[in-house]
Amino acid sequence: MIKNIVFNSFSLQDTNWKTKDIIYRNLPEKSIDLKLKSRGDGFDVVNTYYSQKIITVEGTVTTDTEANLKILVDNMKESLSTDEANLDIDDGGTTLRYVASVQTISIPEEHYNITHLPYKITFVCQPFAMLTSTTTDTNSITQASAVPFADTINPIGSAKPKPTLKWTCSGAPASAITQIVFANSTTGDSITVGSLALDADGDYLEIDCDAMTVQVSHDGCAAADIDYTGIFPEFSAGSNSYTVSIVGGGATFNLYQTITYYPLYL
Repeated sequence: MIKNIVFNSFSLQDTNWKTKDIIYRNLPEKSIDLKLKSRGDGFDVVNTYYSQKIITVEGTVTTDTEANLKILVDNMKESLSTDEANLDIDDGGTTLRYVASVQTISIPEEHYNITHLPYKITFVCQPFAMLTSTTTDTNSITQASAVPFADTINPIGSAKPKPTLKWTCSGAPASAITQIVFANSTTGDSITVGSLALDADGDYLEIDCDAMTVQVSHDGCAAADIDYTGIFPEFSAGSNSYTVSIVGGGATFNLYQTITYYPLYL
């Protein structure tokens, strides 16, 4: 089956470029940090992480003359010579996007390759593919309580996401919200942001788990960095249970919560 594949806006699947093999479903390369047991057999796993993913494509470029073949190959090399760009692969009606660099371009031509050439391209990619649009989970938190607001989120994708968490005042609270604590019960991570003064419609707190930034906005002003304690919470690729604890706000307030992320795939 023909799959659309585009790198740096250059299509490798059109009337001239016919890519027949796209090897992209393998797992990324995984690094495993081990600690050998000092008085026993075996080892303990200290940490694991994915480092990179190799994607290879093979096919044939065909045209009507040798001169036009040269132009096609030169255009391809020019487009693929960029240091890093998006590699988009059609996958069952959705587009998987990898951030990639071209490692090698192999053109094993023979004496009979006059108006057509075989090619093989190897891409070194960031370990996870992402969809080209974000997914957002929404909630409303409407009153302070000794019992934190609790919910679950089950992200789309096969790899753990790095979402942006945001709480926005919908209307002015009865009194200023002075602290927000987000805790992921599944992973055991929590982050506390104090010294807040969310007291007007549109005021918000934003925690970006990918960029690792914590920012607050008051009275429509540009967001500014703010101190926090704890760590940026990780999320499981499966279901995550979490709580949000609010300090302040008075008897009535309405916080609009969003958890926005790009679905990631191994």
